[in-house]
Amino acid sequence: MTSGNTFSGPPGSVGVRSGVGASGAAAPVLVTLAGEIDASLAPELERCVTEALAAGRPVVVEAGAVTFMDSTGLGFLARLASRSGERRITVQGAPEHVRHLVHRARLDEMIELQTLPGATA
Repeated sequence: MTSGNTFSGPPGSVGVRSGVGASGAAAPVLVTLAGEIDASLAPELERCVTEALAAGRPVVVEAGAVTFMDSTGLGFLARLASRSGERRITVQGAPEHVRHLVHRARLDEMIELQTLPGATA
């Protein structure tokens, strides 16, 4: 997990970035997932939930680089959503296989799935 202004990780990685938007307002916390999101990342994902929610702001999960997600990844999204209270949780750019899993697990009732501009849903 990486904190600060930038995140660039290898496949099978997760990072958290928070900061201030151009307007000076607090920007949403950005969580970046990449590669295979599976049991090997469980401890890192749990730390990520804690860190992302500690900021007290909406959370955006960038999932465009996810190549595989099992129940560990779904559990991460469920914990993030269930612990967020009234804060919005948005998953952006998720590939079809991730959107399918989120829908089948009914997590789309707790989180917002967004397609990035120019991407196909």
